[in-house]
Amino acid sequence: MKVLATLAALTASASAFAPNASPMKTSSLAALSVEDMAGKSIELTGKVWDPLGLSSLGSEKTLKWFRASEVKHCRVAMLATCGWAHTLNGWGKIEYPDGPLGSDPWAAMENTPAMGWVQIFLTAGIVEILTETVLGEHYLNTEDGHVNPLMFKDVPDKMKDKELKNGRLAMIGIFSFFFADLVPGSVPLYPVEWQ
Repeated sequence: MKVLATLAALTASASAFAPNASPMKTSSLAALSVEDMAGKSIELTGKVWDPLGLSSLGSEKTLKWFRASEVKHCRVAMLATCGWAHTLNGWGKIEYPDGPLGSDPWAAMENTPAMGWVQIFLTAGIVEILTETVLGEHYLNTEDGHVNPLMFKDVPDKMKDKELKNGRLAMIGIFSFFFADLVPGSVPLYPVEWQ
């Protein structure tokens, strides 16, 4: 376990020392504000949801880093939510020499062999390093800090809004799955067959 923790720490911190793919762009335009970014919501009267005022904590670079972090967390939450539902519905079982992981996500996590965790953390580290170094334009060099590792050209704000809204909902969803499993009855409308 010590080796796994050390490997995870090294993998995650490696991207901090990677050089940017290209130098920062300079602009004579006014500084970027949160109101200029995708993520405005009709549900919030056309404003960006920022109840803690985090968007005013630093420079334009900090704001772009916050947005990139939000996008990455949204994507992970969407994958986690789909994975949780997929596992609980029994739509596929990963077979290991000791047997399948089963349809309980917590038990599957406990039964995942050490090399499985190494593969998970290495894959995540490789994706992070590639995103920070060579895949597409670095998010600090973009207009709004949106992470675009697949290098799609001219992603419209409407698509960015959809990704952010779905990701924010997925973050709420995966935490509701966690709490529904840990504290039965704490989440209304949670599927009974999943408990």
